[in-house]
Amino acid sequence: MNKHEFGIEKPKNLKEEWPGQYEVFSWLEYVVNIPYPIFIITTYKANRKANANLWSWGFFAGEENGFYSLIALTDTTHTYKNIKRTKEWCINIPSLDFKEECFKTIEHNQVDDDEIAQAGFTEESSVCVHAPRIKECPISLECKFKWEKSLFKNSSQKIICGKIVHFGVDEKVVNLDQKARIEKLKIMYNFRSQLNPLTGELTSGGVSIIIDKSAFSN
Repeated sequence: MNKHEFGIEKPKNLKEEWPGQYEVFSWLEYVVNIPYPIFIITTYKANRKANANLWSWGFFAGEENGFYSLIALTDTTHTYKNIKRTKEWCINIPSLDFKEECFKTIEHNQVDDDEIAQAGFTEESSVCVHAPRIKECPISLECKFKWEKSLFKNSSQKIICGKIVHFGVDEKVVNLDQKARIEKLKIMYNFRSQLNPLTGELTSGGVSIIIDKSAFSN
């Protein structure tokens, strides 16, 4: 396999989908373009209204003494401010069946909005944290704040680590084998727009799910 080698300096001929795109996000994100699972971070605002943040910048890691969520947040977002205040949140993993409702959370993001209800979702109570859960999401992970770190000095991007203290899984999938579970959950993945680093052209991205389950064992 021959590889085309690139430096990390941003080329001058890159096309933007919107002004400031490569200031908010690294241009490399669109070249490497690794799909990440889509989830909704839910918190309470200071006025007790539900906040719902459709997101895909995060992952999970753990060992014997704990399972942890790490998410990257911009420090100007409502979600970041809510987490700083309450130290608790939920990560809700939605199904493709609720794609429309997921994207409606982006439309309803004012301080007085109930972002769960106005998107067409149903709020349910958490078990161990002061944060709402989304009833329609087949997986909900309740998190408590452990630490925060800037991506680099003076960065607006913050890495937030939370310990998962409780989780709920749809009873219809919890006892299924791997293939059946993947098929039933229909977890969505965020495919960013694809940037050609040689031409600077962008191809629109989108949302997808796993449909080829041949890689999973019987």
